Amino acid sequence: MAIGDRSDGVRLRKLPGFRKMFPYLMRTRTESVIYHSQRLRIGKTLAWLDKANAAREKKISLFHVVLAAGVRTLALRPEANRFVVGHRIYQRRTIDLSFVVKRELSEEASETTVKITFDPRSTIADVVEQVTSVVKATKQSSTSRDEAATAIVTRLPRSLIRLAIRAVRTLDYFGLLPASFIKGDALYTSAFLANLGSIGADAVFHHLYEWGNAPFFVTIGQRKKEPVVNDRGELEVEEVMDLKFSLDERISDGVYFTATIGLLTDLIENPEKLEAPPEILPDPFTLS
Repeated sequence: MAIGDRSDGVRLRKLPGFRKMFPYLMRTRTESVIYHSQRLRIGKTLAWLDKANAAREKKISLFHVVLAAGVRTLALRPEANRFVVGHRIYQRRTIDLSFVVKRELSEEASETTVKITFDPRSTIADVVEQVTSVVKATKQSSTSRDEAATAIVTRLPRSLIRLAIRAVRTLDYFGLLPASFIKGDALYTSAFLANLGSIGADAVFHHLYEWGNAPFFVTIGQRKKEPVVNDRGELEVEEVMDLKFSLDERISDGVYFTATIGLLTDLIENPEKLEAPPEILPDPFTLS
């Protein structure tokens, strides 16, 4: 690992000077956040799901499609898989997606976060297999690593908690956090997703966390029927779903973000494209 790199990222040294200045001009993710709302027409997606699940034991959900489309998008659009820490921009080494898992669908049930690292060549079947395995293990466990760690830390006096948090932030700033710590923290991730549709809620705009280094927070709304204008200019009722993005503008520019969200939308609306692995993957480290 070269000097200046991190266990989870490679420092981008060949970026244009104005891009390198962004983390100094906009020092936090809160200051750098941009919000974007995207409506998806999912009639074809739901039809594909019905056909694909007809002979499957492990059913594919709409959330699986979103996750698989996210993996494929980050693989094909690697500039979106960057992050900012310590006033420097890094290319993330892996594709990681984090989300919340509720052990039971009730108000009383506990919830925890999971982070899954995906192969860039993953198909929809690969994603379903991996997610199903992780979620099953999480629901069967009584506690997670995050829950156990916070239970211990929060027993300490407030002064020691503040000192511990300050120590972690300092190590993070200089790229010295142990790989084991980063691997176990769901906020050190390519994107954090919240499937609000699973609880019957619409998508909302969520803040970005200053803890960790996630440059994207994506909320997924519930399926619903809405009037839309079709290709012939006629008004008709279709199944739609909203995605809402909070993103760190320092890692890329508007043109790249627009094309990236456009690709994600296309893959969710046409999930058959996720049945096979990508033919060619770009090198994400060309600017390192």
